[in-house]
Amino acid sequence: MNKKVYSTPFAGLCNRLEALPVCFAFQEYFGHEVVLDWPEADDLRIVGARFGKLYPWQKLGARRFSAPSPDEFAQLGRHRLLIQKGLFGGIPQVNRRLYLATGARLRLNPRLLVQLLAQFAPLGDTIVVGVHVRRGDYRPGTDDNLYDLEHHIHSQVPLWWYEYAMGEVMRRYQKVIFYLAHNGLTAEEEARLHHNFPLVQAPKDNPYRPKRQGHQAEANPVRDLFALACCPIIIGSPMSTFTHYPAHALGRPTLVIQPLSKTCRAAPRMGYSRLFGEGIHAWMDTLYKGVSFYPVRSGVELPDVDYPQALEWL
Repeated sequence: MNKKVYSTPFAGLCNRLEALPVCFAFQEYFGHEVVLDWPEADDLRIVGARFGKLYPWQKLGARRFSAPSPDEFAQLGRHRLLIQKGLFGGIPQVNRRLYLATGARLRLNPRLLVQLLAQFAPLGDTIVVGVHVRRGDYRPGTDDNLYDLEHHIHSQVPLWWYEYAMGEVMRRYQKVIFYLAHNGLTAEEEARLHHNFPLVQAPKDNPYRPKRQGHQAEANPVRDLFALACCPIIIGSPMSTFTHYPAHALGRPTLVIQPLSKTCRAAPRMGYSRLFGEGIHAWMDTLYKGVSFYPVRSGVELPDVDYPQALEWL
């Protein structure tokens, strides 16, 4: 019987995408078919893999893995049926080689692709700036006037910081429009952003109801993922892979703007990074360790961008 490696819905969409190079490494070295037991089958295609249900009886005798060491990876390759349950592991050098190649396998459903192109293409040379506001399971601090990365493992960034960053980006680049992707903004907060900034969004027609608390959004996450990946700048949510993956694994190189690890409403601060082709560890290190993260005193110090929007990769 054919060898198979199943990727299960062990986490949100971008965490699963981040982990896919390990599955394709099993395919490359041991001939496993990559099968995705994911809910996004109607809207996402991944070249070289197929969507399929992993039934309970198929799990009998399967080898599960979450973060195998290089030696364990080599041993697992001998087994016929593998089930991925975690984000890390494998051979780091192989994962790095396959990282962008795996992102290049992604295809958006043509129905959503036509919709996205109709929204972006008429904008011409206007710079499309992605704004990803992660709420859901991200917890607010005890003082809304402060942001502290260390408050919680997933600390919520206050809306005032996004408004500050959006204002600075407008002053720096002038001709911009913002693409808003979020999960959990109130209707009043969303209306405030629409009132104060030129802003577009995806339709609120998300067909998915994730079991994991804190991942629900009104817009289709697959559509939002591809739209953010078309943006040369993303004002993002620290530690969120839904900011990281479209910026660093899809499309063209992206400038990512985040708050400093500690900042306040009275004197808000931000910084930027450019990590195209780098994985999740490099992304986490930007704020936790300050690696490849460049604080700026104002938007004037932000670097130039090379393109207004990237549609050719779609």
